[in-house]
Amino acid sequence: MGNTTIAKPQVEIDDAVKELVATQTEECTIVHCRYFTTEPTGVRIWPQTFLVEDTGRRCKLIKNFNIAIMPQWTFHLVANTFIRFTLVFEALAKDCTFFHLLEDIPQPFAFYSNRVTKNSSGVYTVEVFC
Repeated sequence: MGNTTIAKPQVEIDDAVKELVATQTEECTIVHCRYFTTEPTGVRIWPQTFLVEDTGRRCKLIKNFNIAIMPQWTFHLVANTFIRFTLVFEALAKDCTFFHLLEDIPQPFAFYSNRVTKNSSGVYTVEVFC
């Protein structure tokens, strides 16, 4: 059996995200989200969207890219069966080992993610569900 090499994916950061990070005085966590769908659809995120650490601590949403904040909607054409958007949150705690995304709203179809292991870059690509 031959050797198998698994390459880490290259993450490309949008210029608007780079600008925000450069002007942030606090550290932050960047989450590139992929929402799978086969139909053109409207999406939005509520301000009550958090990263929930393994300790239960919640990191607040700071900025959204390519998705509207409730009550507005962003309508996307579907490319490759998914919609992409980026969310910037407060920094994860130094002792955090994993987290998940949670849109904590009083309606059905809230966004959430599976558990994500913390890395050293603070930049993540996450599949979200509702």
